[in-house]
Amino acid sequence: MNDKYDIYMVFDQPIPYKELRIHPVLMKDYAVFNYLSQALLVDKNSISDVDILSMTYLEYLYKYNTNEDPYIAMLQALFQIVTRNPELKMNMGIDENNKMAIIIGGVMYSSMDFDEIKNIVAEQNMLELPDDMMQKEVRDKLREAEEFKRRISGIKRATLEDLVICVMISTAMSVEDVGNLTIRKFGKILERVDNKLHYEIYLSAQMSGFVKFKDKSVIKHWMSDLRKDRYSDVKVQPETIKSEINLDNARKALQDKR
Repeated sequence: MNDKYDIYMVFDQPIPYKELRIHPVLMKDYAVFNYLSQALLVDKNSISDVDILSMTYLEYLYKYNTNEDPYIAMLQALFQIVTRNPELKMNMGIDENNKMAIIIGGVMYSSMDFDEIKNIVAEQNMLELPDDMMQKEVRDKLREAEEFKRRISGIKRATLEDLVICVMISTAMSVEDVGNLTIRKFGKILERVDNKLHYEIYLSAQMSGFVKFKDKSVIKHWMSDLRKDRYSDVKVQPETIKSEINLDNARKALQDKR
């Protein structure tokens, strides 16, 4: 995401893109957005088909629009939400380069424009787009590792209602207030509240003198940058692999001497 959009997201302002004003989605529209956003999450580039790989994302949505996957209807409804214009109309078009384009509110946007709009909507609403820089097989394995880690931890995912209650308890907001939060701010409040709670617990434990943490990064100030790699919790670091290899080699050498 371009840094020029950051200031808009700080204060939940609409991001201007050509003639569009793209608004962040509110929590009260979360369920609808969660469904419609599937039109932005198709993992097109993981499909082993030369014709599909050569298509733009927009071309793919139009070509594979079906009753089961009504991508175009979903896109129009999604654009009505993010522009906050329930009367907004969307049509297919062809640009000056004879390429697939999209006409929104009477203005033509190229496939490249569409990709940028998709990125803006995703960033505004903390939507995880498929990472084309990582092979699908690798992503699938990392997701499996995340799910396995969650299962063995014994932690059951909270429902949306429970998460709303968590924010209400932590901030003294009413349910109406939470409904009027943007999805992005809601997610960041949850993340920051959780980080603040753990920081206070760890700091209190250390200051008591009864607990010492070998890993100093455990006590990370709750106002620190919380951004991290999407799969950092389940990825194996190169240093870990290297140390395990060295340990295996040492064990083997010891066995050989015996």
